[in-house]
Amino acid sequence: MSDHLSKRAELLNTILRYINDGNYEKAGEAWSFGVGSRASSGDGSNDEAVFQKMRHLVYDHVARTVAIQRTSLSSPPTIDSLATEFRKLMDELKPQTREALGQALGPIATGSNPPAPAPISESNDQLDALDRYYSEEVLEKLDGIVARASALDRMGLEKVPNKRVQFLFEEAHRCYLYGFHLACAVFCRAILEGALKEVADPESETSQSIHEMIGVAVEKRLLTDIRPRCAREVAKAGNRAIHDPEMFDRDYSAEKVEEILTDTRKVLEELYRLPS
Repeated sequence: MSDHLSKRAELLNTILRYINDGNYEKAGEAWSFGVGSRASSGDGSNDEAVFQKMRHLVYDHVARTVAIQRTSLSSPPTIDSLATEFRKLMDELKPQTREALGQALGPIATGSNPPAPAPISESNDQLDALDRYYSEEVLEKLDGIVARASALDRMGLEKVPNKRVQFLFEEAHRCYLYGFHLACAVFCRAILEGALKEVADPESETSQSIHEMIGVAVEKRLLTDIRPRCAREVAKAGNRAIHDPEMFDRDYSAEKVEEILTDTRKVLEELYRLPS
């Protein structure tokens, strides 16, 4: 997959860095970004860049913590998780700056002069932290979304599926584009089941188990060539995703999930063809 297929991703990432640094302002009907940036060559320029990295670490940590507290059952990261990165950044400071900072942080490290904990309970602070976290998450995915979408061919169905299949098809592709592999496999199975009910067993002559309906579709010559195998692979992946997500995550790489989506599309193209 080529880098930077999205020309907007790199530009938006640059703009987002300025927003996160508070380095932007309204200029008439437009916005100016990087307005506070100066190409300085003084002794303090390197130290200032290091302090900026330290601020990023702290703000990113707070943003990740606020998000995890709302969307995960695991414990949020502790501030100790930043220690290694902070030590690396400390080594980048000038010796006199590092010494002064060490003297200032010494009492905090020993607990003799602990700072008041920074509150992150204010609604505006919480909202800004979530905004920061999810803006970065979406932009990190943008190149991959464009690359995956550009690799898909147009669908050429001869008949229009029912609304349920259309909805599931769109949801499966959203999950695929954003990299939600387990959900994509579940939706692919649901697409297959819905399409088979509509085309292969519209009168509910079977128990409507997915494998029984695949068999009926093969008997009626609705699925030929490699399509029965494609359908069974989709059903297998969907069942694995539903009933054993840990094993699915182990066995189904991103490339294999792409194959499942491709198999689903192949099955639909044959099920929704006009009778010859």
